[in-house]
Amino acid sequence: MKIIGHRGSAGTTPENTLLSFAEVMKSGAYAIEFDVQKCATGQLVVIHDPRVDRTTNGSGLVREMSLDELRALDAGKNEQIPLLTEVLDLVAGRIKVNIELKSLGTAAKTAEILDQYVIDGKFTYDQFLVSSFVHPELMLFQALCPQCLIALLIAHVPANHADTYAQMNIWSLNINLNSASEAFVQSAHKNNFQIFVYTVNHPDDFLRLQQMGVDGIFTDYPSRFCQDKS
Repeated sequence: MKIIGHRGSAGTTPENTLLSFAEVMKSGAYAIEFDVQKCATGQLVVIHDPRVDRTTNGSGLVREMSLDELRALDAGKNEQIPLLTEVLDLVAGRIKVNIELKSLGTAAKTAEILDQYVIDGKFTYDQFLVSSFVHPELMLFQALCPQCLIALLIAHVPANHADTYAQMNIWSLNINLNSASEAFVQSAHKNNFQIFVYTVNHPDDFLRLQQMGVDGIFTDYPSRFCQDKS
């Protein structure tokens, strides 16, 4: 199975920081996953929650704070909240990147930035996977940047399994660990979708998913599952 560092190596370093992404790149993982939101001054910043309270020493809504205000916060171990462009500069095409669009208003700017990095020769389109729970935003991104692979994030699987999404031009379905079943994996593969499961941190879950035929996992501990690759 493909191993994807969830918010970097969130179990060992401050999540969604350059330190955490550097840790994943040392592990031999397939990809890193992180979240983007737009701040009050229009830049795309890498942070998961709508508020900064949990992951920094500050308080407030990301969308209401300027870049300067966000950069003044400590995101853990003296790390700053990074810009999307800073993460891409760090990675520089050395590992695949899964960008989650956390909210409305992120698709257009993300598409513009990814296009530019491809034009500059720092990445190829097949190194990007863009995902979201906000499906209209994901469809907008696809319309703006059709060269990139996209993934639907779903918290609860529908009764007719992956057949619900059969007509959608998506590469993968990213589902919750509690929703993973052999029947859903089989229905996804029947419809030519990859299946990735979040968030998998226990070896027993890893083995169970492997037996189901899952294509990859998101984990807070990429090194734990990449030891044989390092």
